[in-house]
Amino acid sequence: MSKKLVLIDGNSIAYRAFFALPLLNNEKGIHTNAVYGFTMMLMKILEDEKPTHILVAFDAGKTTFRHKTFSEYKGGRQKTPPELSEQFPFIRELLTAYGIQQYELENYEADDIIGTLSLLAEKEGFETKVISGDKDLTQLSSDKTTVNITRKGITDIEEYTPEHIKEKYGLTAEQIIDMKGLMGDASDNIPGVPGVGEKTAIKLLKEYGTLENLLNSIDQVSGNKLKEKLEEFKDQAMMSKELATITREAPVGLELSELEYEGAENERLVKMFKELGFNSLLDKLGAVAEAENAELEDIEFKQLDKIEQDIFAKDNGFYVEVLEDNYHYADIIGFGVVNETAASTCLLKSRWNQKNSRNGPRMKQVKRLSMMRNVPRFHCVITASI
Repeated sequence: MSKKLVLIDGNSIAYRAFFALPLLNNEKGIHTNAVYGFTMMLMKILEDEKPTHILVAFDAGKTTFRHKTFSEYKGGRQKTPPELSEQFPFIRELLTAYGIQQYELENYEADDIIGTLSLLAEKEGFETKVISGDKDLTQLSSDKTTVNITRKGITDIEEYTPEHIKEKYGLTAEQIIDMKGLMGDASDNIPGVPGVGEKTAIKLLKEYGTLENLLNSIDQVSGNKLKEKLEEFKDQAMMSKELATITREAPVGLELSELEYEGAENERLVKMFKELGFNSLLDKLGAVAEAENAELEDIEFKQLDKIEQDIFAKDNGFYVEVLEDNYHYADIIGFGVVNETAASTCLLKSRWNQKNSRNGPRMKQVKRLSMMRNVPRFHCVITASI
């Protein structure tokens, strides 16, 4: 049986999930959008990749060995939002429930853990997939290692193989760090050579191959201003390349055999999803059957043939029911009004088989609901886009 290792950049994916989704919280007021997005991506990875081995790497802290080379490395980054910081413990708990190994290493970044383990996996004949939002990791691409970079949101993925890098940049994976040495990287505060952007860096590397060869041949470079910049900032360029280089010899205290994936603890996941309010994810864990078999409480109700004004009170809670995860585009199947007097529900005629469009049935339903303003002090929140 072939062995497949998946290495996930935990911090990068958590950040991506946090900023891709609107702020969400459960009934206890705990923010959950990063955990939810992380979970969705993790489910997709496990389903699509079917790894035999898996690990999520995290940054251990803000200071790494690179700060000895350049104290301003990653300087100027905004502080992690507290709404995200409070979700990291839940992400770690989620990984434990999934039975996925997680690891961090003092003085090193998650990139270095991934770089070290991917090289070890290549030597042991593994197929490796790296998942991140950080393009720095594309330097690890090889015939045995593919780097998947999230582009927008949490599902739009660009797959970096040596062939894709050649097609996109005209360079090899090994030249990614030379390109970073020249153009720098603002997100990590890597300075590079001022005035040299991606296009110029690629052009120079196509001609000279490596940063070292280029800096040894400055007198052959066309353009006096570019020559002056390369001469003046040659040491800074070499430092930038060093900063951008992922170490593949970090002292990672793990063997690949420890990363074998044996599956999730579903009961633990169900409990966690319920606590976080991830009801839409429970279906994927077979929790529906459990809910259907549970004893339901008898509820007294009265059926109305029409909406009557006396079901509304001074202050009302308005709820819209949909059957799909993405409530922005899902068909509305019903709505409810809740106040101190009663809880009333109304089911709309099924339109599941009709096409959704901005002028279609879904929009008519939303407009119909949003126009219900003729009741005394009717307060409502529409949970669908108009």
